[in-house]
Amino acid sequence: MTYTEQQIRDMKPGPDMDILLEVELFGKVRGGVGRLGLVGDGRYFSYPQQLSRTWEGMGRVVEEMQRRGWSFQMQSRPEGYFMAFHDGTDTYVAYASSAPHAVAMAALLALRGGESDE
Repeated sequence: MTYTEQQIRDMKPGPDMDILLEVELFGKVRGGVGRLGLVGDGRYFSYPQQLSRTWEGMGRVVEEMQRRGWSFQMQSRPEGYFMAFHDGTDTYVAYASSAPHAVAMAALLALRGGESDE
């Protein structure tokens, strides 16, 4: 399923967002549906990592995006977090109440392409 920009922005941190990150960013295969979803390499499946919910998961997302050539900017604000990924041409921005959620959202927007803030 291809998600629209608004669907990504409306997505809450949790298993559904984590599965989407595992598939889109780390090339895993979806082995189930929704909150019961599993991801794996086609033979071995496990529950998704908490990429949109933990600082450790957030670090994995940022490192993989950097490996792919994306630079990033993050700011902490009283109302939450600002995150932007930039590839030299386009910038994809997200705001959320938690840093891991902002990073996950911005990464999914960047990977999806399409609308940007540039």
